[in-house]
Amino acid sequence: MSNTLLTISDITNEALMVLENELTFTDKVNREYDDKFAIPGAKIGYTVNVRRPARFKGTVGPALNVEDFVEGSVPVTLTTQFHVDTQFSTADLLLSMDDFKRRLIKPAVAAIANKIDFDGTTFAYQNTANAVGTPGTKPNSLATFLNAGAILDSEGVPRDGERNIVLDPFTMAASVGGFSNLFNPQAQIGEQYKKGLIGRETAGFDWYQDQNVVAYTVGAQGGTPVFSTSGTSSALITSGWQDNGTLYTTGWTASTNVLNVGDVIQIAGVYAVNPQNRSAWGTPTLRQFVVRPAVGTPSNGTFTPIVNSYGQVVGGSYTSDGSGILQLTIAPAIISGGQFQNVTAAPANNAAITVFGAANTVSPQSLGFHRDAFTIASADLELPDGVHFAGRAADKETGLSIRVVRQYTINNDAIPTRLDVLYGWASLYRELACRIAG
Repeated sequence: MSNTLLTISDITNEALMVLENELTFTDKVNREYDDKFAIPGAKIGYTVNVRRPARFKGTVGPALNVEDFVEGSVPVTLTTQFHVDTQFSTADLLLSMDDFKRRLIKPAVAAIANKIDFDGTTFAYQNTANAVGTPGTKPNSLATFLNAGAILDSEGVPRDGERNIVLDPFTMAASVGGFSNLFNPQAQIGEQYKKGLIGRETAGFDWYQDQNVVAYTVGAQGGTPVFSTSGTSSALITSGWQDNGTLYTTGWTASTNVLNVGDVIQIAGVYAVNPQNRSAWGTPTLRQFVVRPAVGTPSNGTFTPIVNSYGQVVGGSYTSDGSGILQLTIAPAIISGGQFQNVTAAPANNAAITVFGAANTVSPQSLGFHRDAFTIASADLELPDGVHFAGRAADKETGLSIRVVRQYTINNDAIPTRLDVLYGWASLYRELACRIAG
């Protein structure tokens, strides 16, 4: 019987199947925008601006009161081309598909899958302002998760079956133990016992576990920080919509690394409002803001980015200046009026600032979120000419695409092969998510 060689179609489609099976967080977010990047030769930096719907206040009485039609937009950008490169001999092509998958494809694709998923959970916590729990303490009661659901309710997030919770393994273990004495349907109790996981459709969420949930360190803080009107704060607007901006603060310990990207802050007197009725939540709650990487160079203080082994900026830290002053970037913007109002009022001068969590506490950042809180977009990379073969597998349902390129080298009878993905993460509605500190 003659040998049967693997075809490029076999290789690429098998790789895609493994990638889908390795994803958890990534599998639960919006993936509707991939076809917007269906252009020849898509490259890093290509951007699509996704329309953010207009919002109206309405008017009481017969008189006409025309409101401006304001639509925001959220950029979805292809930021990352990630690839795994290897080579194999011509003899390896004689393997069965099962052997080829186990020895070559699965390890390579597992690396790709984990990179995408880890980027997603990192992006999510650094772009989510709402947070519950106590950093450094595993949540082991239902109350923490019910509070996360209450925040989503107060933000106007629909209960449409698309709410998910993704926990790190240790938070999942603590939660299963904490829920064991609660009255639940027998089928869900059985699921927890057999799998060590909380069952689906519990407390308003579907529950999942993901080892890629990120742990971050709360900033060192220091001093008695306050908001100050003596400097520029572009995050303060009275109408319209913007995603983020700068906040001018004073009172920090001088020349100290006080905040990290991902820290959550609150400002005294600045309460969150419901997006439709624009009144404070049923239980008045200070609006939370997440510290973002600096936009440009701060007028006071400094920002130091953190770069990973791939050369990507994945975080950073803020240091106050010699007078304890710091201009930092936060999200969301503080919108005190108009159609997109998100706070009861702008902060007063010298309003106290508090940081969520004790200084230097390490905390896994599990997430409760609606699928439309985040999106991942991928593109079909161009297939090069002049190689042994090049092909791709794309799945519109999952929004993922892998390119496989193979080239024969005559000097050592080897076949270098690379598997590439091009993708980008974006936050569509950060208010549709809530961090769950552990």
